[in-house]
Amino acid sequence: MNKSDIYNQAKVFLKKILANAAESSLNLKNFPIDHLCYRTDSLECYEKSKKFFSTIGHLLIEGPISGRPIATYKLLEPIHFENYSVDVVEVPAPKVGKETPEGFEHIELVIDTSFDHFIEEHPHLTFDRKGLSKEHNKELAIKLEAGVIKLHHMTLEDVIKHEKANL
Repeated sequence: MNKSDIYNQAKVFLKKILANAAESSLNLKNFPIDHLCYRTDSLECYEKSKKFFSTIGHLLIEGPISGRPIATYKLLEPIHFENYSVDVVEVPAPKVGKETPEGFEHIELVIDTSFDHFIEEHPHLTFDRKGLSKEHNKELAIKLEAGVIKLHHMTLEDVIKHEKANL
């Protein structure tokens, strides 16, 4: 794994998922991509990925979420793709008993409209609403062929700042 490879992988993933979104009449151009998620397939891969991402960014936080550790990095140099600039990558360890291939798996965007309004504007889509019951930083998700798009009202960095302030 090297910086050039990971940035290229990110751009290929972004091209595919944004093309899927456009094919689904899902217009995301007004919303910033807050971060990318880079999945790992084992604890060994998780540790290796953490070491790598620490060479191209700095650790914002690492902690247990849903029973496994997740590390979040602020990249020293953002990933630029079309009109997007993404400088945060989330790296979760795999959930116990769940197989996940290594690589980019989802993007998260911050929207400035209510979830209900967003759903009303896209009646043709199937939404995963289970994240709406979260206590903090509720989410609405859409599964596409290339991956998952998650929508929030707060950036991950703001969530992390809030969590650190309440430790």
